[in-house]
Amino acid sequence: MLKPVARLLLVDGNSLAYRAFFALPTDLATAAGQVTNAVLGFTQMLTYVVKEFRPDGVIVAFDRPEPTFRHGMIDDYKAGRAAAPDILKQQMGLVRQVLESLRVPIVEIPGFEADDILATLATQGRDRGDEIFIVTGDRDAYQLVEDPYVRVIYNKRGVSDYANYDEAGIKERTGVTPAMYPQYAALRGDPSDNLPGVPGVGEKTAAKLINEYGGLDGIFENLDKMTPKLRENLAAHEDAVRANAEVIPLIRDVELPELDPDAVQWGGWDEQEVRDLFAFLEFRGPIERLIEAFGADGRGGAAAAAGPSAPVVTNSFDVSVTTASSAADVAAFNNGVAIVGAWEGRSGRSALAGLALAAPDATDAATWIPAALLDDSEVVAALNDVLNGDKPVTAADAKTLLRSLTPLGIDMHALGLDVEIAAYLIDPAQSAYDLNELAARYLGLTLDAAAAASQQGQLLLDDAPPTEVDVAGKRAVALARLIEPLSRALEARGLSKLYDEIERPLVRVLARMEVAGIAVDRDWLTDLSVSLTKEVGELEAEIHELAGGAFKVNSTPQLREVLFDKLGLNPSKRTKTGFSTDAASLEKLIDQHPIIAKLLRWREVEKLRNTYGETLAAEIAEDGRIHASFNQTVARTGRLSSDAPNLHNIPVRTEGGRRFRQAFIPATGCRLLVADYNQIELRVIAHLSGDPGLTSAFANGDDIHAITAA
Repeated sequence: MLKPVARLLLVDGNSLAYRAFFALPTDLATAAGQVTNAVLGFTQMLTYVVKEFRPDGVIVAFDRPEPTFRHGMIDDYKAGRAAAPDILKQQMGLVRQVLESLRVPIVEIPGFEADDILATLATQGRDRGDEIFIVTGDRDAYQLVEDPYVRVIYNKRGVSDYANYDEAGIKERTGVTPAMYPQYAALRGDPSDNLPGVPGVGEKTAAKLINEYGGLDGIFENLDKMTPKLRENLAAHEDAVRANAEVIPLIRDVELPELDPDAVQWGGWDEQEVRDLFAFLEFRGPIERLIEAFGADGRGGAAAAAGPSAPVVTNSFDVSVTTASSAADVAAFNNGVAIVGAWEGRSGRSALAGLALAAPDATDAATWIPAALLDDSEVVAALNDVLNGDKPVTAADAKTLLRSLTPLGIDMHALGLDVEIAAYLIDPAQSAYDLNELAARYLGLTLDAAAAASQQGQLLLDDAPPTEVDVAGKRAVALARLIEPLSRALEARGLSKLYDEIERPLVRVLARMEVAGIAVDRDWLTDLSVSLTKEVGELEAEIHELAGGAFKVNSTPQLREVLFDKLGLNPSKRTKTGFSTDAASLEKLIDQHPIIAKLLRWREVEKLRNTYGETLAAEIAEDGRIHASFNQTVARTGRLSSDAPNLHNIPVRTEGGRRFRQAFIPATGCRLLVADYNQIELRVIAHLSGDPGLTSAFANGDDIHAITAA
């Protein structure tokens, strides 16, 4: 028996590896060709749940390949289930290597499923009074939930989207209590295990019957009370339901091997061993996140100070917000400031509603500067002194803030930490870096409790919703609290120089670019849109004539009918909904009928008209310029992205696309310069590797692609 531990994480290894495999693309592979998407996803999942729940111990259970006792009870148990893809099977050994390097014990018992092992471990933990979290993507584990001891952390999708179920959560999700789940599942059936249920009895009907009649015995004793069709189906499938009810309950007393209590404790790994394995797998992020959160040995040693942890999110967060009334209130922030903006509409694209300020060491106090006070020249002068003093300024999305401060005559030079950019450098694989997300991830704070409750399907029954001032004050204080953990994480990962020398100076450059914008010849753009509209109409008329009648050219079903039924063309590819009409498929049909060339041209012109003609014209501001946004935290590759509108995808390879580029014009007396790096990636490789073939090719001005092809 294990000794009592405060919190134990039990992981369904097969379930998480399977879900990881389908969550990440299969083109994730090492230079040697070993596909690693499942092992990478599994490692990310394990890291996420351990950071989230901070267990004292972790155990992973796996299924064995041999048949289980359930196969002996039902001959075709799990029959028809698709075999795991070979490239997933090839990674299971690597998943185990990761666990072994992290000193996580693995348990597997012939004749039993991993679910039975988890059920036994959970029951033992419950009896010891432990807090048990079962991490799985298998709903059979729902039956194990038992307040206050056992919860299920159910993987919904991806590597970090989980539902945390207690008994109330299971009842809300399924309609029945955890104790009644096996009978509910027996009635409903489980196609994944080849356990057919009763026809016409889905989840809602199964839950209703279980609750109304107290279980399967009550249901079959009261068939005379059912509708004729339901009574007939239940009676005809009673044997199957009873058989399901025998195999679905998990076994809670599997004879398990003795586990060394020290081995069950999370951590205690050898940092170099883990680094060597992750280097072999060509992983970088997972080891850094592990060490950042738990230390070099996983138990808070050595490198534990290297970065932020992931505390449990709470809504308990009170901030006292004072409204500034004079320049003196603003000038008081002479030791640096954490500043966030509030806008009347879309951030950076509408007027400022106000600014919230907090001291760098703020714990629960902030100051609000309303928009009306920003009309006071003395207040603006004081704010300018604060934002351009000798103390660093902390912001979230500082570029947008800079853009909004420009009309006030403030050009902020004292930017210290932009938390969004810092978080992006620390982990460029995240999907969001806004302040709400960062506060939850690094501080355990929910800034927008209403939004968080909505995501969990809950209603807030508190008093009136927080005011704009309250929200801005909380954001400013959270921003101040983020300075220390994010700065630590940048330093620990060796990213401080990159941030200080490249990313931070770029913020102000991009802000000035956005404010300046680029001039557009509105008349040229209008004439071009009119010309394209005319061409679209002419092409559509020609297509109708070739088709022998009018139809909606952009309707896939109607186009299929015209091409393959009416004109009798030979399709090149079939999809789930019918023959394909995508561009690649139509290209293969171009010799079969002249209508194909017209269709392809119609699509090209219509896309230009819709995507660029109308969109670009709508973005021209009163000054005749387009003020797009340039983003540092979107592309995982480190490149900038652009939106509102996207100036990076103005086409250049077609004549029509190049005509749109002519709409962008320089200021009077200036010219536009088109510049591009010449094979920059290969030149960097040549420099770093010193490869004689590469370096001589560039030194001699040879065509490196021609040489490579030869």
